[in-house]
Amino acid sequence: MINNFSSAPICIVRTVTDIMFVLYTDIMNETLGSIYGRASVRKYKAEKVPDEDVKEILKAGFHAANGLNRQALEFVVMENKETIQKYSKKGAAIFIEMMKASGQPGPINPPADMFYGAPAIIYVFANPTALTPVEDGSLAVGNMMLAAHSMGYGTCFIGFAAGLGYDEEFRNECKVPEGHSFVACMILGKPDGNIERRPRPEPKVLCWNK
Repeated sequence: MINNFSSAPICIVRTVTDIMFVLYTDIMNETLGSIYGRASVRKYKAEKVPDEDVKEILKAGFHAANGLNRQALEFVVMENKETIQKYSKKGAAIFIEMMKASGQPGPINPPADMFYGAPAIIYVFANPTALTPVEDGSLAVGNMMLAAHSMGYGTCFIGFAAGLGYDEEFRNECKVPEGHSFVACMILGKPDGNIERRPRPEPKVLCWNK
């Protein structure tokens, strides 16, 4: 039996696709509902994310699988508006220079505000004990995105921020110890408007050896 729509992760119904999504997520378990309901958000309300919610989301990230259980991830949370704006501009400039230096074809320019007005920015670092820092950090961000979605928040992975991890001013201001490597950046906040979901095809399986 299909439960009442109120238990579904998504409550905005605009099209037949949305109706089918609500029906589908309503009859699956909550974890799959969060996975299929999550989408990147690029427009946020200005309201602050309560500290307790940020801590819960960080905890979800820290509980992700990690290489040899080293538990080597550490986090920076940025909420000051002026600081966010400063590093949005600086991060974009660094990214453009990095692209030029790498010889990437064609311009890849970050948006005017690469943090999209989000009230909270989470940076993920790995301390020197990490054996698989990129994998650990990526899994942590995945956990945080799903946790945030289940709590009614939007998120987006910000690859444009990668250069900040090497910037001395940024590292000093964020009290990042020497030897800690930058892994990822994720923005967090309440979505401003409807969340757009882009349809995805079934996954391609290169080989299924039975």
